[in-house]
Amino acid sequence: MFKKYQLKNGLNVLMIESHKSPVLSIQMWVKTGSADEKKGEEGISHFIEHLVFKGTRKFQVGEIASQVEAAGGELNAYTSFDQTVFYVTISKEFQNVGLDVVSEMMGYPKFDASEIDNEREVVIEEIKRSNDSPHRQASRLLFETMYKKHPYGIPVIGYEENIKTVSREVLLSYFQERYNPKTMTLVVAGDFKPAEMRKKVQEHFGDYKTNKMRIVKRAKDLSKKPALVVKNAPFAETIVYLAFPSPKASHKDIAALEVFALIFGQGESSRLNQRLRTHGHLVNYAGSSVFVARDPGFMAISVSLNEKDFTAAMEALLEEIRLILTEPVELAELTKAVTNLSSEQFYNLETVDGLARKYGHYEDLFGDPTYFETFMKQVNSLTVKDIQKVARKYLDLKNATLVMTTPAEQKVIEPMAKAWIKKLRNLKVDKKSRSKTVAKVSKGKQKITWLAKTPAGLKGDIQKLSLANGAVLIIKPSFDTPVISLRCASLGGSRLETPALQGATELLSRVWTAGAGEFDEATYNRKIDEMAASLSSFGGRNSQGLSMTCLRPFSAEMVSLFSTTLEQPRFEAKAVVREIKAMQEHVKLRQDNPAQLCVLDFMREMFGDHPYGRDPYGNEQQIGTLNQSSVQKIYSQQRGLTIVASGAVVPQALKDMLDENLRNLKVSRATDLPLVTIEYPKKNVQIFKESKKQQSHLIFGFPGLKLSDPERYVLQVMQAVLAGQGGRLFLELRDKASLAYSVSPMRMEGLEGGYFGAYIGCSPEKAATALKMMQIEFDKLVGVPIGREEVKRAQRYLIGKHDIELQRNSNITSAMLFDHIYGIDFLETYRFSEKIRNVTAKQVQELAQRIFSKPSVTTVVGPHSPWE
Repeated sequence: MFKKYQLKNGLNVLMIESHKSPVLSIQMWVKTGSADEKKGEEGISHFIEHLVFKGTRKFQVGEIASQVEAAGGELNAYTSFDQTVFYVTISKEFQNVGLDVVSEMMGYPKFDASEIDNEREVVIEEIKRSNDSPHRQASRLLFETMYKKHPYGIPVIGYEENIKTVSREVLLSYFQERYNPKTMTLVVAGDFKPAEMRKKVQEHFGDYKTNKMRIVKRAKDLSKKPALVVKNAPFAETIVYLAFPSPKASHKDIAALEVFALIFGQGESSRLNQRLRTHGHLVNYAGSSVFVARDPGFMAISVSLNEKDFTAAMEALLEEIRLILTEPVELAELTKAVTNLSSEQFYNLETVDGLARKYGHYEDLFGDPTYFETFMKQVNSLTVKDIQKVARKYLDLKNATLVMTTPAEQKVIEPMAKAWIKKLRNLKVDKKSRSKTVAKVSKGKQKITWLAKTPAGLKGDIQKLSLANGAVLIIKPSFDTPVISLRCASLGGSRLETPALQGATELLSRVWTAGAGEFDEATYNRKIDEMAASLSSFGGRNSQGLSMTCLRPFSAEMVSLFSTTLEQPRFEAKAVVREIKAMQEHVKLRQDNPAQLCVLDFMREMFGDHPYGRDPYGNEQQIGTLNQSSVQKIYSQQRGLTIVASGAVVPQALKDMLDENLRNLKVSRATDLPLVTIEYPKKNVQIFKESKKQQSHLIFGFPGLKLSDPERYVLQVMQAVLAGQGGRLFLELRDKASLAYSVSPMRMEGLEGGYFGAYIGCSPEKAATALKMMQIEFDKLVGVPIGREEVKRAQRYLIGKHDIELQRNSNITSAMLFDHIYGIDFLETYRFSEKIRNVTAKQVQELAQRIFSKPSVTTVVGPHSPWE
């Protein structure tokens, strides 16, 4: 399936064939990250990640993104402690474009002085954005505490003062000394011919010069001294980490430690979720994970909570730690964990990006792209005693570090934290195992044939069928991977809410999958996790429904559970009470998310009393009036039912299963859904809300189109002219003016109407300029027809993005499902390319003239008003 070789200059190449979709992922993995920087250079690896997009010997500023997006591709990059990764996802028809831009960025960036200065401002905006995030700040505090000398303790994004002052010479020198063919691995995954690709790789990358490498000696320490750090932070959320040192990625204990972390705190049926969230809602979330890297890492237990629940939540955590260290895990827990780890490779098969990431990761970290097989052999050989052994070895209570960010007064919360950590370190653990079992997971594991094979005589045609109960069933069989997606929806959602029911749809989406039929919530969650599947519910402004993803060997059992959830939800009182509390907590925590507040203000001002203008949660007091009856009422009012399946399914067999399982489910007519007229603003509206954060968030928009409007394809092309790294908003407001890290167009189409506009997050002093420049870009669309090449770029950008998304079965089911329930032909998604290609520049200009002549709505959330 894959080939690995090396060019004469030392560059590694991995080629992974997959002919599932006519798409390629081209990724360059560079063994250089923030941990390779010297003192005073902190953040320049990430800075260089930005700069290689800003022009090369062949491409001017903006041309790299324009070239890729004009070929229907996507591109991006990320920097971590140990590596930097650049990637392009593109149609095989334009594979030369992808190879060309990656080779230029990695081999021949300009580092133009003026562009370096422009990009400084963008990176500083990104730093400010991270400073406004409670989760990033808590994570930063954790790494700073765990690594006192080692560079993992320094944020990857670096420090503002470094970015402001670092010279071109330093950047260029670092690039030349660290971006070396011997530190690079090119990964090409997807639909290609190996012999042809090998020749193309040589043409594009064979001329890279091997410069002298700069070797950076990293400090060895992972702090082994236990610490307690409590930091008062300007956020409503309290985040707690409990961490323990662990070995580096290549250590023999990592497999067992990863499995232990999965059992303890990953998935709805994990121990931490069951104890801390499902029973009583003591936390907003709880989890455990292992930071696995080139150098030693750590295991972390994380919780988010309201500070008033600190004592109760931490006492529950203490008890779970005692239990996991005292009693061996159950064989069923171990089997579940192994099934989930095994399934990852099959879910990765759905996309070429997933394939490339998998092989690139293991090659980068271990020098062996097939190391996953070694890892899984280790995992499959584990016994419950092995898990207990590794838990006791690494959860060394005397060596526990606790860090916390909280809005609570330090003098109040810190003594509580000190008292708790003392109790933890003095915890008595009976280390005499109470179980002599040494059974391996393989003894309890279901024998599974993972490969999906197309049944003889089965065609891949999309079928539309009717179930016995009147529901519509649409099926697209595809046996390229063993993944199955099943989704259903009915018309309804928050438009069915009366003032007394506001928030009930959101509550329904939270409790619909909290048990069904004979299964209580704990059993229900465990069954899903044991099959490495997902089953979730959703509720929006127009609809509500269920989404399921699983692997073929588990399809019969998961379809049965899906059907039971649809027909016999339990809506248990304890789950309703818990999720009401969670919703109230969510509303409180909104002050930590000014972008979300900005969207809520915009929707309210744009749509007024229409359901689209309402807060999906309601207010804290209103949420408290909801109950089981509220949920049951919204559930029972849904109109019609459409079920869509995609993946390794046999149509007649699925229809027979659903007919049998849903025979008692009554399906109402979809035509009864009430429609509500939208009263758009009669004049321009400007709203400001104060938020004491480092950035301001702005939305500037206009009334848009309905879902049924044939001009929605014209609007998408207009959006694409503005969108992407090669779009006008990015080029003008970010690349040229350096106003923001994040800027993008926005649009929504609903049953009765929608909006079109743009969003930006920037420093408060730049907000007024940002609004003016947004207006300028909208005015250009009104006054000047788009050029032929720009129209072509927008069309290919949309078509390519659409084709890339349709690699996943879940995206296929989603597209067909929502088209059908909203009265659009369910095959419309397969005519998307034709519809987009038929849009003309004249149509875009005429639509822009209509939309931008209407009254606008501008909402701003930030430290001060841009209109002052």
